[in-house]
Amino acid sequence: MNVLLLTVFIGLVFAALFVVMFLYQVSTRRFSGNERESLMPLQEEGVRPVNKSRTGKG
Repeated sequence: MNVLLLTVFIGLVFAALFVVMFLYQVSTRRFSGNERESLMPLQEEGVRPVNKSRTGKG
């Protein structure tokens, strides 16, 4: 029975940690991902990328 309580406690700790990390990530509003960051060296200088999700178009 003690093992079951320990497992539930550790699961709740992991769930709380996930929620805290998720809320932190949402609050920083960093709208980039691995795909975008990997293509940044190929981007021409002086050209601003268009973020379609924020413009409301497309």
